[in-house]
Amino acid sequence: MLISGHAATPGEAQTNRASGSSEPVLAIQQQWTCAVSLAVAAIVAAGLVLRLLGARGDLWLDEIWSLVLLEPLTSIDQIFWRINHDNNHFLNSLYLYLAGPDALPLLQRGLSIALGVGAIVAAGAAARGRWAAVVTSLLFAISYPMVHYGSEARGYAGLVLFTLLSIVFLERRLDKLGSGFAFGVIVLLGFLSHLIMIETVAVLVTWTARLVWRRTGSLDRVNVELGQIFAPAFLAVLPLAACMLIGRLRFGFTIGGALPFSFQAFAQGYGGMIRYLFGLPAWISGWVCIIAACSLVCVCAGIWRDRRASLYVIGIVGLPILMAAARLPNAEFQRYFLVPATLTLLWAGELLGRGFAAGGKYRLFAAGAIVAILAGTTTLLLPFYEYGRGSYAAMVDKITRDGATSYATNQTFRTVMTVDYFAKRLGRQASVVAQDKMCDERPSWLILEGAIDRQPQYVDRAPNCSLSYERVEASPSWGLSGLSWTLYQRRD
Repeated sequence: MLISGHAATPGEAQTNRASGSSEPVLAIQQQWTCAVSLAVAAIVAAGLVLRLLGARGDLWLDEIWSLVLLEPLTSIDQIFWRINHDNNHFLNSLYLYLAGPDALPLLQRGLSIALGVGAIVAAGAAARGRWAAVVTSLLFAISYPMVHYGSEARGYAGLVLFTLLSIVFLERRLDKLGSGFAFGVIVLLGFLSHLIMIETVAVLVTWTARLVWRRTGSLDRVNVELGQIFAPAFLAVLPLAACMLIGRLRFGFTIGGALPFSFQAFAQGYGGMIRYLFGLPAWISGWVCIIAACSLVCVCAGIWRDRRASLYVIGIVGLPILMAAARLPNAEFQRYFLVPATLTLLWAGELLGRGFAAGGKYRLFAAGAIVAILAGTTTLLLPFYEYGRGSYAAMVDKITRDGATSYATNQTFRTVMTVDYFAKRLGRQASVVAQDKMCDERPSWLILEGAIDRQPQYVDRAPNCSLSYERVEASPSWGLSGLSWTLYQRRD
């Protein structure tokens, strides 16, 4: 495995010397390597189980949206230039195109499951030190956001995996060991997974520039080495960029939705992601999570003073500050902070790994932190497994069971796309009625999106017509994605 090449940390080497064992150091290192490999293998197996459990249930809106975008295509190449939409995550779209719209949800999420499990292995490869390899793999295996996005038919699992691998391959390039071609392929796969890979590249370019400047003090040398290191990645991504540009000129580019920036939304998005990563309780505010995490990263950087320390500061502190300064939209969505989240877990794995390697009270602290993270994460995974991303098929089956029907909703676009998808799979039909036409057309059903505990038992739609609905069913969702539906039937 990739992690088998890690050298012993100073704490591990000190432990070997202090033991007084007559066994050769090489044999001890081989035993460590075998133990670490077995531990990571067990962690990977557990991570696979967690993602398989998370992949149960119906597809939700954004997964369905990807399939809807694929419907008009006549050939697979059109994925790269015909669908100019931010919900088109290229690798995921390719996989869904081949799997087909009628495949089982577990199969449709199969690529994300595989990439999510691969990220656990990559996390061990990216970690420094044997203890860190085990701890980091464990964090990526159990962390709720990693489980969630590693079991959802979208591009985020690939983004995490190729962000980790790009760090590994870039460090090999910096050490004059790695292949420019391999690094370029990794970066390309990252962009094919999700265009947010641009954040990863920005962090890596900034980090590399700082390292070169610190070593040479020459701006010319910085430019030269940046060109040498990143030129293969630029050339690898160039054909994809050309396809997108052609598509943009021919068909335009559509963004599914953009909510304006606010600092409250930023705290909800980035702070919420940090809270989810470590299973922190909901009463800890987003700003507290952000300030605590960024402060700890800066303190560790000041103590460690090694090459990786500046990467963590740039990616965990600098990148979100830049995103806030640019006032990027949709800041309340945690998924847009997956790049700093990936680096945060990598940093946390190294911090706890150093604690285990140091022994004594530091090992006790690290073990206590792991236990607390496991406990907190369990409180997030249990409701996710119970409610998932919502249940839609059964509700659509209920309203269409007696033939073609009509319904109204408070969220036309999202509800109609979801109902149409499941009605089509059932071979049935349900037509939507606009809210201002309800008194005239009297739809048989009403679907309200929103928290089900806030929905009333009865709904009267208008004072000028005798039209009322009674609540008959509800489908909650939980976590980072999904829609909660409450179903009402017309009272005749």
